[in-house]
Amino acid sequence: MKRLITLFDRGVATLSAAAAGLAAAILLAIFLVVQLEVVLRFVFERPTSWSHEVSTFAICWVGFLAAGHVLRLGRHLEVDVLTSRISRKSRLILGTTTDATAFIFCAYACYIGVRFVDIAFLMKATSASEIDTPLWIPYLAIPIGFGIFALEFLARLFSRWDLVEHRDPDFKVLTAD
Repeated sequence: MKRLITLFDRGVATLSAAAAGLAAAILLAIFLVVQLEVVLRFVFERPTSWSHEVSTFAICWVGFLAAGHVLRLGRHLEVDVLTSRISRKSRLILGTTTDATAFIFCAYACYIGVRFVDIAFLMKATSASEIDTPLWIPYLAIPIGFGIFALEFLARLFSRWDLVEHRDPDFKVLTAD
């Protein structure tokens, strides 16, 4: 069983890293689009009609895609005033409770996000701009991001109970094989 859970954990880690890599590529694209807009607007006095909308939707993708990987690295904001003062067993119980709650919330948000995307797709909803972006495209970041986030919280639960080989249960540093 531990081997299967470790395989699941590695799969989630790979998915999260790939999503974070895509987020980094999108961030680079946003940078390039904004630079292009600045040059076109202030040098050639010919601004684009699409750069603001594209960069706005793209930055949403960056946040949703990177969130799971950031959780895996233990880099989300954490207030440890209480947890640093309680016993390891109490931290285990509290961590299990918070991770399980977060998993349920993220799984539900993923489900609602899928329904939201479906409604936008069926209604053929588009942005109120010149480029008429189909809104299901930016909305798709919600179920994908929360889905990855949910998987990461589930992987944390397994790791917290020492069911994953070669992973720090305190989520400070990942260990290599």
